[in-house]
Amino acid sequence: MPIYEYQCTECMHNFEYLVMGSSVPDNCPACGSISVNKQMSTCGFTSKGVSGETVASSAGTSSCSGCSSTNCSSCGSL
Repeated sequence: MPIYEYQCTECMHNFEYLVMGSSVPDNCPACGSISVNKQMSTCGFTSKGVSGETVASSAGTSSCSGCSSTNCSSCGSL
């Protein structure tokens, strides 16, 4: 069962929701609003070379300059 990220359009609270079947969150856990949007999630990966060395990694990287977050939806610049 996947975990999706949502953002409340009323209070801008970001939260995760464990999806069972085709369920969606009923409301924002912070303010109770029913106006929530699914966010684009990022995934992390590590690629190893022939000798076992790390050749590529997306964990902890960001396309935003000066951002150290591992979750792009945390800054709200999507």
